[in-house]
Amino acid sequence: MQQQRSVPGENFKLITQSVHEKMASERDTRVKVCALLDAGKTPTEISRLLGVARMSVYRISKKNIIERKRGSGSKAKVDLQVIKKALEAEPLKSMRAHAKDMGISHTTISLVRVERPLLTERIKAVHLQRCQALLNNLKSATAGRVIIFSDEKTWTVDPVRNRRNDRYLSFGEIDESARTLTTTKHPASAMSLGFVASNGIATPLIWFPTGFRLKAADYIKVLKTKLLPWVRENFPDGNVVFQQDGAPAHTALTAQNWLKKHVEFWPKDMWPPYSPDANPLDYAFWPHIQSKACTLRHANVEAMKASEYITKTCQAFRRRLEAIVIADGGYIDD
Repeated sequence: MQQQRSVPGENFKLITQSVHEKMASERDTRVKVCALLDAGKTPTEISRLLGVARMSVYRISKKNIIERKRGSGSKAKVDLQVIKKALEAEPLKSMRAHAKDMGISHTTISLVRVERPLLTERIKAVHLQRCQALLNNLKSATAGRVIIFSDEKTWTVDPVRNRRNDRYLSFGEIDESARTLTTTKHPASAMSLGFVASNGIATPLIWFPTGFRLKAADYIKVLKTKLLPWVRENFPDGNVVFQQDGAPAHTALTAQNWLKKHVEFWPKDMWPPYSPDANPLDYAFWPHIQSKACTLRHANVEAMKASEYITKTCQAFRRRLEAIVIADGGYIDD
């Protein structure tokens, strides 16, 4: 009986193919494990989801930490076609449920929609130019200079709700009234003006009557009676610069001229328009106060009125300006 002889070239091809398939499989496993680790899954959960040994997950985790810092390098590849087909097959299924079934983070396939001011290409160009100018101003500033940030905020007596974090926990029968969040059509409101220094000092909020519209004369009066005495008391060396946005009362010629005589400030063509991403009061201070003071309905406006955090918040100012420049004057993410 004639014995079949294998062809060396075919054996090599089969072995090479087997090795490549094994390497590809191992690589896919590593990618999946790394993605799930980044999504916050535990090694035990990953082992159960992928059907791999828990020690293998630990080894990949250890190697991943040594090779790169968290968040650096390219992100794990996700098969977009698989995700697309799953979404098309069950369009009414929640994003979290889809993510759980596919063993990936829900943030991989969905993003929270954020309300932001409309930025045209012209506004982006202005943002870029002015943020670069502000960064140059910061670099050339005298040592220890303090920035005094300012902003107005309108508050209402209605509570502020966070749809993601406000929950009703029931360990018995459900109270149906808890499902409803009542609001008033025209809630009472009041406007406040705040001054916050980058070294952590802040003035008490300055309140205006309900329905009040701030005009240049009123603004100058506040600067004269509230801001200036506070600056002279807390910063006797005068090593400060005052920031304000482009509100009409701020950019009025009379207000600009008054500031020129009494305190160093960034003039009206210095601060980028429509830029809540840059002002610490907008991106951190007001939301922080709102989360602490406005979770319950206030009986009236007066009830609504009745600092390491500030320092850390203001320290992010330069970084956020740089982020806006990198984004070519566009939006930045927190």
